[in-house]
Amino acid sequence: MPADIQILESLELFNDLSSDELEEIAGFMEPVKVSEGEMLARRKDTAHTFFITLSGNYMISFEEGRAFTIHGKGDVIGMSTVIAPFQFQSTTIALTEGEVLSMPGSKLLELIQGNSYLGDRIMHRLHDIAAQRAWYIKGFPEQEESKDQVESL
Repeated sequence: MPADIQILESLELFNDLSSDELEEIAGFMEPVKVSEGEMLARRKDTAHTFFITLSGNYMISFEEGRAFTIHGKGDVIGMSTVIAPFQFQSTTIALTEGEVLSMPGSKLLELIQGNSYLGDRIMHRLHDIAAQRAWYIKGFPEQEESKDQVESL
């Protein structure tokens, strides 16, 4: 069952898109119930599915123990489906029951490549999200500087 266009309209990722664009996206997305403890993505696995949260709480964990939780409607999981090297950079586990919109990564890539205007807008938004999360992957710059200072002693 495709996603409801009204749900897509309410998501920041898709705001300002036309009804036709939302309809095209809705055809590829399906609402999926998620169980507590369910793994949506495993770090280093091939990124095969893109998710947008509708409800529930999720933990996204990275190497070296860095992690954060997401709780809001509209959070994104699985950006690696359209970003090289197309491997999940984190592990995502549902902390509670919830619901997500699910889209095969190949369909998202097809959508982005098939409509350059739409693809550009989606990729810019995904880039902004990735930039906000970058320090979880790489660590705080101050931490690296402190680590270098300690190692030089």
